Amino acid sequence: VRTETAIAANAVSVSFAAVELAKKIFGDLRGKTGLLVGAGEMSELAARHLLGQGVGRIVIANRTLVRAQELAAALDGEAVGFERLPECLEAADIVIASTGSPGYVVTAEMVGRALHRRRNRLLFLVDIAVPRDVEPAAARIDNVYLYNIDDLQGIVDANLAQRREEARKAEGIIDAEVANYLEWFNTLEVVPTIVSLREKVDAILAGELERSHAWMQHLREADRDNITILVHAVVNKILHDPITGLKEESQDHAARPYVAALRRLFHLEN
Repeated sequence: VRTETAIAANAVSVSFAAVELAKKIFGDLRGKTGLLVGAGEMSELAARHLLGQGVGRIVIANRTLVRAQELAAALDGEAVGFERLPECLEAADIVIASTGSPGYVVTAEMVGRALHRRRNRLLFLVDIAVPRDVEPAAARIDNVYLYNIDDLQGIVDANLAQRREEARKAEGIIDAEVANYLEWFNTLEVVPTIVSLREKVDAILAGELERSHAWMQHLREADRDNITILVHAVVNKILHDPITGLKEESQDHAARPYVAALRRLFHLEN
């Protein structure tokens, strides 16, 4: 089928769309860490797209370690088994999952624990597997941005059309659908604004904690850690409602005035 149709070209389009989403979230992917869950063709294509955008580190997690090692050798990456997924989630910025497993490989609980250990640093996941690899409940966790194959509905529809069309025509349909999807996505300013807000607040928080270091010296290390955790928790609670509100407004494409106001009030860079 792959030699007589454009099914393989579809994987390129899906992987390309996943990396473009990552670029919209982070802006610049240079120095970021990418985690590929699965070591199949789609994971390899996604990894090559990530490397093409300057990602600094690629980790491949696979149920069969040998296959992960083979792909890691080809990409100058690192190979791990699924048993190390929790620690890999802690370090990753971008996670692209495509294993074909019958059940969830990345659970919401696993993601929640990783976010806690990484002090709620932004985590971006794209689940391009059917059935899904990432438990959908993970999307409800603060600072987690989860997209799946359903979010690329145009590509999914093109997949179905591709099976009835000759290779060249199907490839054109896929490219057109990806372009249409990315054009729509480019109109959204919510996620980049949220990321900019979080980065600014986190930078202020880090600076204040650093300035408070001297007067906290007499405290036990555990007490200092508890103060840091408390401050982060308070900031997250303060930001939770406005961030949630922005996400809700974006569903009706009504977020633009809120985005503009937020960027102006907080002096966020464009």
